[in-house]
Amino acid sequence: MYARFRWLITASLMVMIQACGFSSSDVEVKRITPEQAKVIIDGRKALLVDVRTEAEHTDRNIPGTDALIPVQELSRRIQELEPWKGKPILLYCRSGNRTQQAAKMLQQHGFTDVTDLKGGIQAWLSMGYPTATGPFVHPKAP
Repeated sequence: MYARFRWLITASLMVMIQACGFSSSDVEVKRITPEQAKVIIDGRKALLVDVRTEAEHTDRNIPGTDALIPVQELSRRIQELEPWKGKPILLYCRSGNRTQQAAKMLQQHGFTDVTDLKGGIQAWLSMGYPTATGPFVHPKAP
């Protein structure tokens, strides 16, 4: 009787997990500290993407930002990042919540090297790292 009950509970849990959309293929988003991000940004070792709104970016941003794609626009603008598939992408927002959403969306579209600045630009500011103000300007091609 106990073995039968245990099997029923196990099967029920498996069904619930599947129904919630979890799978073994779900990948955890890599998160890094502002200190780690500064090394990457200073070395130009990743595409730096701001997923906040244009107004937030204008108010304060991380110098060297390569792209401004608000998370609410990412699904329709994801093709802009296609050349970076398989290459490092570093995302930032205000506090780190929107980057988690953006990173998962990118992963679902086949981007494999996506990193999130833990704590966002707020954590960056708390370290005293430089910021800039003004509208986004697309970087010039090398």
